[in-house]
Amino acid sequence: MSAPFRSNNSSRRVVITGMGLVSPLGNTLDSYWQRLCAGESSIQIQVRNSKQWPSHQSWLAAAVSSNLPDDLPGKISPHLLDDFARYAVLAAEQALQQAGKDVILERRQQVGVILGTAVGGDESRNEATYRAYIKQRPPSPQTIIRAMANGAVSAVSLAYGLQGIHYAVSSACASGTHAIGQAYQSIRNGCAELILAGGSEQLPSYSLYRSWQQMGVLSPDGCRPFCASRNGIILGEGAGVLVLESLASARARNATIHGEIVGFAHNASAKDWIQPDADTMAHCIRTAIQAAKWKQEEVIYINAHGTGTKLNDIAETAAIHQVFGSHASTVKVSSSKAHHGHTLGAAGALECIATVLALQHRTAPPNTITHVPDPDCKLNLITGAATPLDGDYALSHSFAFGGLNGVLALQRFQE
Repeated sequence: MSAPFRSNNSSRRVVITGMGLVSPLGNTLDSYWQRLCAGESSIQIQVRNSKQWPSHQSWLAAAVSSNLPDDLPGKISPHLLDDFARYAVLAAEQALQQAGKDVILERRQQVGVILGTAVGGDESRNEATYRAYIKQRPPSPQTIIRAMANGAVSAVSLAYGLQGIHYAVSSACASGTHAIGQAYQSIRNGCAELILAGGSEQLPSYSLYRSWQQMGVLSPDGCRPFCASRNGIILGEGAGVLVLESLASARARNATIHGEIVGFAHNASAKDWIQPDADTMAHCIRTAIQAAKWKQEEVIYINAHGTGTKLNDIAETAAIHQVFGSHASTVKVSSSKAHHGHTLGAAGALECIATVLALQHRTAPPNTITHVPDPDCKLNLITGAATPLDGDYALSHSFAFGGLNGVLALQRFQE
């Protein structure tokens, strides 16, 4: 076994050496990126077969394809996992393979896992309620294992025998971004050398779906961020996992580097449960840029939170204008949610990966194929087709219910 690599530098560079995902747009980086750049949508009518769903009930959502492998790494049983945990293990396998799995697992005692989820094992909780209250039968003894929010973190740990820093983050749809940011800070501050970070989510149970309906935020016909015709979100599912590593560690093992995290900021609006606040969003964006030591005009692309709700998109637009001033009309903006739905705890991770790929390929994916301008959302939106990027600095935004904000500053890797 190789000795653990350690550095005493308290402000180390943190690079991305592996990425993996399970998403409605595809279950490989290539398929995800190609369909994202083509402006394809994975949003379609879903019919659930679960006995907790009324047989006549159909709904619009973005689901992961059903052709996922049955076997999981490390002989971990899929019967002990809800989908959010299964997706995380499959995404982690891809990320490890890209990063150099065999070499990484030689020091598995030091490898950490930090993953976000907004809801966790919702289907198992719903199943337990159904059995206990409707059928008057005891729930499955596996319910707690399947439902707990750290199920994905523990599943990845058990699959590979990882024993470093491990915990789950749950901050609504900022969960994935916060998890990546926490991993970045842990490595930068010298608390860890290598962490698998990201987020995962599964489609909601019937009771949770109806709860979303009652909030009045679900669109009946699609997700159109920043568009005048937008009318709500579309729920999605999936997982994104990144291998984050100190630059010194990556160099020591001659790893391929795909990008770099150079700043992270998070805060709370403390204003309202649902209504977003442009001022605290702007403060979060500005703080991430300052942490990265950039000038505002150097940012070339923003992967926006862009949910497709009236209030969120107006507030995010206002925040961008507050931070960037005249540059708000030139920095390119798009939201991935038009294509794979709002994946909640996985959103920040999938969108972080999209931003890294955009910098790698020097191409920004489109916001929507067709667009009706909204005078309250005056941004340099990418519409119709992917567009070239000329520069190295980008942001990924997450602004969650409860007023929890997170922004990652990402750059194309430079020696």
